[in-house]
Amino acid sequence: MRSCKLIICILTLFCWQYAAQASTLIKNATILTLAEGDDKPFVGYMVFDKGHIIALGKGEYQGKASDSVIDASNKILMPGFLSGHSHLWQSAFRGIAADKELYPWLQALHWTYGEYFDTGDFYNFTLHGALDQLTHGITTTYNHSQRLSATEPHYLESLEASLVAGQHFIFGYNANLALSEKELRSTFANLVKKTAELKKKTPMLALSVNAVGYHQYQDKFPLEMQIAKQYGLIAQIHYLEQYERRFTDRKQWPMFMKDGAVDSNISYAHFIHPTDRILKEAAEHGASMIWNPLSNGRLASGLSDIPKYLEAGLGVGMGVDGAASADIADPFENMRMGMYALRMQHKNASVMVPIEVLRLHTLKTAKVLKVDKLVGSLEPGKYADFLIVDPARPGTGAVFDAAATLVFACSAANIEDVYVAGEKLVENGTALKYNMADIQAELVKRVDQIRGQAKADGKAEAL
Repeated sequence: MRSCKLIICILTLFCWQYAAQASTLIKNATILTLAEGDDKPFVGYMVFDKGHIIALGKGEYQGKASDSVIDASNKILMPGFLSGHSHLWQSAFRGIAADKELYPWLQALHWTYGEYFDTGDFYNFTLHGALDQLTHGITTTYNHSQRLSATEPHYLESLEASLVAGQHFIFGYNANLALSEKELRSTFANLVKKTAELKKKTPMLALSVNAVGYHQYQDKFPLEMQIAKQYGLIAQIHYLEQYERRFTDRKQWPMFMKDGAVDSNISYAHFIHPTDRILKEAAEHGASMIWNPLSNGRLASGLSDIPKYLEAGLGVGMGVDGAASADIADPFENMRMGMYALRMQHKNASVMVPIEVLRLHTLKTAKVLKVDKLVGSLEPGKYADFLIVDPARPGTGAVFDAAATLVFACSAANIEDVYVAGEKLVENGTALKYNMADIQAELVKRVDQIRGQAKADGKAEAL
């Protein structure tokens, strides 16, 4: 009952929101569209109305007068960042297992505390994670949700929280593979129908399959792929992440090929340790990967050779992963971490340039997620998802190259405003529709309760 009432409320809210928005002109901005082939910044204007960009160009706008005007002189206008792989709920567990690699880290978090999640936990934690990403300039995220030990209603709180946070999102559904094939097909049919309506009036852009059958319930892995193809959904798979498991993971590649897990609708989260053959076959079949530098560094997973992947023709996007394995949802830090590590690895300062890594965290990620017609660059017809960045606050010096200033010198602190679908949701680091202090306090209370239950049952203390 709660979900039905919530969805009706959301549909009403967003239908009203788009209709009520006034047309707005942003003038005198230094604009980086990050559209394909458009590498040069220019001083100009952008007009948006009813949630979408309707005009954009150099110089002064000569069209119909707008209802409101924003003067963005000496500021950079850019598309909002995308995170192509995120576990929003993990925002509640930062700093956990500080000296552990992937599987010991999973033991410390998922397998220690996951069974204690109760009503409202996924909702609160996911809402916190989504709003935290928004304040860091991420306007679209792939929520690679995780079921843990939750019941279906508790688990779907992750979807409910994303629906009200305001951030555009793709929901990666983690099916309960303990169900029969008939039950799984029925579950997906109902979910596809339900989300088809949500996509029309809410920030939800798409439904996806969070495919986990390759490492458990392997008999269900082909079914996950079949369901994705049946409904035209993308699927995302954690693969080739931990260095110590690289040989074990590589042995599963023939199963991926056989079961239809290598094609243009598939992206691999991490994909750090492919062989040359795996890389070649993945690229030839149109598959993609999501690069998560902060998380890969934190968990000592290794460094993806992105220049090699791009040369091979593999699609590449970027993500900030879970906030308990990257600990900060900052795409500026993510870009720097990745770019600098690659330059050190290749001993070549031109191996990746600022405009390239910016596009990886925006348009290229949108392409991997199949939402590039909606978001990822500043172009007429797309959602008005954008950031106004002020390099002078805090001061970063003179701007010689807007892309280089963003990547080398800026941080989330330089973001003045964050807009999603033409609505300002963040101003100077503050979420405008929520009290983050209250959400943080509720989060801490809930985590303390979970920790207390785990400790009472004799589970190892890991926080």
